[in-house]
Amino acid sequence: MKAFIQFVKAKFWFFVTFVFSKGIVYLAPLILAEILTKEDFGILEYALAGLGMVVNALVSMGVPGGYPYFILRLKKLSIRNGFYLHPIWLLLLFTLNQLSFFFLSLKPELYLAFNISYIIANQVFYSTQLKSHEYSTKAIFLDSGVYLVLAIQIVLFKLNLLELSIKSINITIALYALVYGFIAIYRFYKVKKHEITFHYKSILKYSLNVMMGTFFIFLITSSGRILAEYFFTFEEVAVYSFYYRLSAVVVMIYQMISIVFFKKIYTLDPKILDKYYSLFFVGIAILSFIIFTISPFILNPLSSFFKDNYIKNKEVYFLLSSQMVMWIATALNSSIIDRENLAKKNNAFFLSLIVMSCGSLLFLKDILSLELLVLIHYSIIFIACLIQYFTLSRKSIYFKKSITVLVISYLVSLGVYLFVFK
Repeated sequence: MKAFIQFVKAKFWFFVTFVFSKGIVYLAPLILAEILTKEDFGILEYALAGLGMVVNALVSMGVPGGYPYFILRLKKLSIRNGFYLHPIWLLLLFTLNQLSFFFLSLKPELYLAFNISYIIANQVFYSTQLKSHEYSTKAIFLDSGVYLVLAIQIVLFKLNLLELSIKSINITIALYALVYGFIAIYRFYKVKKHEITFHYKSILKYSLNVMMGTFFIFLITSSGRILAEYFFTFEEVAVYSFYYRLSAVVVMIYQMISIVFFKKIYTLDPKILDKYYSLFFVGIAILSFIIFTISPFILNPLSSFFKDNYIKNKEVYFLLSSQMVMWIATALNSSIIDRENLAKKNNAFFLSLIVMSCGSLLFLKDILSLELLVLIHYSIIFIACLIQYFTLSRKSIYFKKSITVLVISYLVSLGVYLFVFK
């Protein structure tokens, strides 16, 4: 008990910061859904949590994942200055996006998505380093940066100091992105550059496999908005995003645990992780169902967006709530895949899954609805989890308890969907 009290005292400000920052991450998009038109909200979500996330995985080139691998796992401190070159690479891509928008008429939604991908790439890059050295509180603020900017815009709108539209959001995001550009230049100027290019190339040799793994996992787990826009319109993206955001309240619990125990995830024995992961998945599955059940009673009086769309889309909401367990599992598994240097082996299976999934969706295009799309996407993420466990098993790393929990969770949710909602 004394150890627990000491732990709480040590992490008090972390928990306060986490609740504040992640509360903004959770609430800001839901409030924007009430303010923006449905199409504008769909465009924002498409850029913020759809295309922006997927492009971020590519432009980051897996370098953030390389930091804990080289510094924590291999303790290769001499290579550290190579990481200072990475933000300069990101800055070049950011500059290219500005030129494309102002001189080549790049679409505003793509301009927004690419600027957001630049911001997220920087946030993840710096916050991973902070987490690696257990500066958890600073990492949380950094991870929430783009949402804090959106929250400030909401406050200014409520005070009648700012018109809130996709155009004003685009301008503010671009200005915020510039901050990271100045930071990149300043840090590069200050760092010692002895063999910096050689070190950066060494990092990339490892991280490119991580990049493909990160890109594939984001393409699998975060492509819902992209697919909704491709097969339907930005209004369907808005509906999908709103209920996805509601469901993702449980993801905040995962994020807190992953930050607090970031170092341990990279060092603990897989058998111990399996035990805790399986219990965690059970808790998340139960909590997701409870939140789905009680949310109509709480949100109907508070949210016009929820009230106007719930009856027609309650099946979508249920499937997204069920999907969160698999989303969290893939994220946790990715850390184990990276630490065991198995990304390259896992990527081949992910690529096959993506190709087959795209083929199936195109084949079903004529009968596809948002509900069916979400069901198929949920199943794809579940299969991705099983692929990760298979890859780990080839190195004699087994997560038997976790697999059992996830299979049961998927089958139970599928049964509820088919026999209760249909």
